[in-house]
Amino acid sequence: MDREISAGPPDAAVLRGSGPTRRIEVPVLAAVPGLVHMFTARGADPRAAISEAAGRDLPLRTLRQVHGALVRTTGPARPSGDDGASGREEGDALVVDGPGVAAGVWVADCLPILICDPASRTAAAVHAGWRGTVAGVVGRAIEALRRCRGARPRDLKVAMGPAIGPCCFEVGDEVVTALLSAFPDAGAAVRPGPKQRIDLVEANRIQALAAGVPGDSIQASGLCTRCRPDLLESYRRDRAGAGRMAALIVWRD
Repeated sequence: MDREISAGPPDAAVLRGSGPTRRIEVPVLAAVPGLVHMFTARGADPRAAISEAAGRDLPLRTLRQVHGALVRTTGPARPSGDDGASGREEGDALVVDGPGVAAGVWVADCLPILICDPASRTAAAVHAGWRGTVAGVVGRAIEALRRCRGARPRDLKVAMGPAIGPCCFEVGDEVVTALLSAFPDAGAAVRPGPKQRIDLVEANRIQALAAGVPGDSIQASGLCTRCRPDLLESYRRDRAGAGRMAALIVWRD
């Protein structure tokens, strides 16, 4: 039997900006002094959005995402790399060790997760599709934060952005089997029915709790990408016509 999973704060999303700077914030990170975070909306320009939110242009580091659990680290002295494909490292989680460089991941149904440690001023951007979730990418990012600057899981704040929700994420038996065998309590993230569905937010929340993050420090946006064509990109909905959204996090200098 699955054990009871502690509840966190209610889902919440705050829309900021307009046009190319339209972006979503989650209160658990918006309350952290000195931190800038966002999940860009459909059609937004990530560089314009982060410039408006931070008050100036900032270097942006991203990865060549491969739906795995490899974590990379960058610091304030290494602002190389941008949102182009050339020269990017492979990985699905990026830890930024210090201020002034934004870490980002790209999504269009997969779950974007932003993590910060106010004590050490480290942060991470995580791309968690179902394969990355099965591989435990969020737990590996939390461990990388601990190794990087001694971040303690109990001090972390975690925001989970818009992703395809359990209302829409129908999957085959092989996906459910992989999830159930990946970590304890995964059954809480499976929604039974004529067509099985999984809850990426719940699956990753369970893993963050298991890594030691307090339940009241984890918050989701509550937005399903497939259900919101007015606001969000979705590959399942639009297929080849889908764009990509960015999840970005940076400490101000």
